[in-house]
Amino acid sequence: MTHDRLDARAVVILTVLCLIWGLNAVAMKYATDGIAPIFCAGLRSLIATICLIIWMAGRRIPLFVGHLKDGILIGLLFGAEFGLLYMAISYTTASSAWILLYTSPFFHAIGAHLFLTGDRLSVAKSVGMMLSFAGILVLLSQHLGLPSVDQFVGDMLALAAAILWALTTVVIKRRLVAVVSPYHTLFYQTLFSIPILFLLSYGYQETPVRYLDGLIWISLAYQGILVAFISYLVWFFLVHSYPVSRLSAFTFLTPVFATLAGVLLLSEPLTLRLIISLTLVSIGIYIVNRN
Repeated sequence: MTHDRLDARAVVILTVLCLIWGLNAVAMKYATDGIAPIFCAGLRSLIATICLIIWMAGRRIPLFVGHLKDGILIGLLFGAEFGLLYMAISYTTASSAWILLYTSPFFHAIGAHLFLTGDRLSVAKSVGMMLSFAGILVLLSQHLGLPSVDQFVGDMLALAAAILWALTTVVIKRRLVAVVSPYHTLFYQTLFSIPILFLLSYGYQETPVRYLDGLIWISLAYQGILVAFISYLVWFFLVHSYPVSRLSAFTFLTPVFATLAGVLLLSEPLTLRLIISLTLVSIGIYIVNRN
């Protein structure tokens, strides 16, 4: 069943997903202390793929149901997105990369307006998205400075990752929603992203594993099982059922939750900047979903 707007259940699920993804920022920080970033992203996809295979086998669901060309395409886009994002962090600040990655809802909305039926970009929806993005800028503006050449390269890589994220979602909505299940969509994405991530890691001359401890193992499991398997599976159920532009507006909550995780887990202060950001993001999401 498809919906033209987000109902209460979808709002609750999306909020929980954004919380999980926000906490993932902490998990990624812990894991990449001992595991190279792009290689870590490849391990995450590998873990998620294994979980999906076990889960689908238990339910006697066939792994491949056709449309492999589209499946390979979204896998390559997904792998390239995370490869570019992790490379971006090597050049620019994490906060700059985070801001630019979360310009993706704008590209989602533009792509949905141009290529998807019934998901048009209205004036009110545009205003809501601008308010939400303003909230993210307020939250992270204290970390921004004048870019060097290296930082500019990193910023462009992060922006490219945002565009790839939006493109992946639009391709899924246009090419796969009506013909395969949400779990096949996720299976194709994680499976076909594995080789490109490991190849990018090799080409980037990463040292795959520097050291491992209990916290790194837990962080890796969080990324692979809870984020890339469970939360992404739920996300694709939503993508198959709700308008892309309304869903993507909620992703603005993710960096806010990431900052809240810093407050709760790293004893960082709850600032006025954070409160203003939360307010702008909440109002923006309300406007996007209301109109």
